[in-house]
Amino acid sequence: MDKNKFLEYLRTALDKYKYVLITCLVGMALVCFPSFEGGEGASNAETPENADVAALEQKLESILAEVSGVGRVKVVLTAKSSSQAVYAFNENKKISDSESGRSADSSASLVSVGSSGNQTPVKIRIDEPEYRGAFIVCDGGDSSKVRLEVAQAVSSLTGVSYDNIVISKMK
Repeated sequence: MDKNKFLEYLRTALDKYKYVLITCLVGMALVCFPSFEGGEGASNAETPENADVAALEQKLESILAEVSGVGRVKVVLTAKSSSQAVYAFNENKKISDSESGRSADSSASLVSVGSSGNQTPVKIRIDEPEYRGAFIVCDGGDSSKVRLEVAQAVSSLTGVSYDNIVISKMK
């Protein structure tokens, strides 16, 4: 095939399929760069599940630092589950008796509010995370009085039992 014929063939093919080619290139770019979030703080890699735990860790650190004898403090919590929203449902149950026996039929539909284009489900409650254990490092970790106060505070705020709370002295 002659070089000029090949270039002419390539030119007509590109002209004929230019929109398909542009669409493919845009799709490949979106796959390579899935999120284009702008502004500051767009690189926050923390998931909502970890955000619940991290927020409570920060609160515990700030409040425990105010307890006499604790000093500097770091808290690590482990959670069995993250916080979960419980939504409202409409349940329809039908029970019918017939000669062949009794039958039951049920169906459920999610309750939502808003206009037809912008409906949001109705939340009944949000179940808080269930914590498995806690590890606390603080300056006063060698004092039994401080360890007791810290363990009581962490246990009352998280629901973690005393045997799953470890307190150590910070170096």
